[in-house]
Amino acid sequence: MVPQAVISKTPNSNQVVLSAIRGVVDSVEALAENGFVVVAVELSSVLRPTIRIQSCGKCLRMINQGEAVYYSYGRRDHCGPYREGQFMLGRCRVVWTEFGN
Repeated sequence: MVPQAVISKTPNSNQVVLSAIRGVVDSVEALAENGFVVVAVELSSVLRPTIRIQSCGKCLRMINQGEAVYYSYGRRDHCGPYREGQFMLGRCRVVWTEFGN
């Protein structure tokens, strides 16, 4: 008797990573279409990839309209005070850093 192959209904890690990358591509395209400049992508958590953008006036507008939030404040020795903002786009977390605030 030949053993039957067991087909897993849970996605394998390659499928999860590919799905995350597709989500990142869609989000980066949407950001570019809306005038944001993407500077980095972090896939350390494929369940919630992080896209880093340049700070700009649109970021402040999103904060003022309640579409984004500041989540981190502090002071760095080499550049002084900073704050970091974020919003969700699809399954991606979009973040930026403002210096001198």
